[in-house]
Amino acid sequence: MRVKLLDGKLLGASAVLALMMTAGAARAQDLHVAAAANLQKVFSQAIVPAFEKQQKIKVVTTFGSTKLLATQIEQGLPADVFVAADTVTVSSLVAKGTLVAGTQETYAVGRLALWSRADAPNHPVKIQDLQDPKYAKIAIANPKLAPYGLAAAQSFANANLTASVTPRLVQAENIGQTLQYAQSGNADVALTALSLVIDDKKDPYVIVPDYLHAPIAQGAALVKRDTVNPKAAAFLAFLVSPAAKPIWKQYGYLAPVGVKAK
Repeated sequence: MRVKLLDGKLLGASAVLALMMTAGAARAQDLHVAAAANLQKVFSQAIVPAFEKQQKIKVVTTFGSTKLLATQIEQGLPADVFVAADTVTVSSLVAKGTLVAGTQETYAVGRLALWSRADAPNHPVKIQDLQDPKYAKIAIANPKLAPYGLAAAQSFANANLTASVTPRLVQAENIGQTLQYAQSGNADVALTALSLVIDDKKDPYVIVPDYLHAPIAQGAALVKRDTVNPKAAAFLAFLVSPAAKPIWKQYGYLAPVGVKAK
């Protein structure tokens, strides 16, 4: 095989094969991370760029709901690290042997926010306001798939709102999609991750009191694979490193003080 380059020179088959093998090896060394949807902004804007700069490696991230990602990993999703929105799912996959025992970390505690568009006719100032039927469609993530959706359901229950809001709920597959429902006008409000809206200077939001739901302790662990990416452990360590702490705080997460991986 011979390939013509831009300068008009020709390479022989052996040289072309060497180039292809080099490119393939580079792709194989990319770090693949499966991450919960609440992490999309903090990962894209801060965590991943900082880690890539530090380690000189490309990180390829797949975002989704925690439960769906867990299922996909069990079915062979090529991921080196699983970064979830809870610790229970991570512990379950460790017990099944899908994730590497002894690598589990609790890296942050998430917070729930009640968000509405600036041009919406009504803006709740507390979760109890959702009892008013003028909020005809309330977006939450599916509690069976997403820990933030479960936190929303717990908040409704503890605020005595479940009976009132249930007929008006619009369930999304993950917490990012939940926000999109409200952003697009398909819902009046959304209970979403604070990390996704904390830098929103235009649209109003309020933080749902933490006492209304169980702590959203978020865990991560290495995925058990035949070929171990040498940078996977470094990424996991970076999530709980001193360098990452101010990033988590900037995006609205709490430190997992006293919260242990289960």
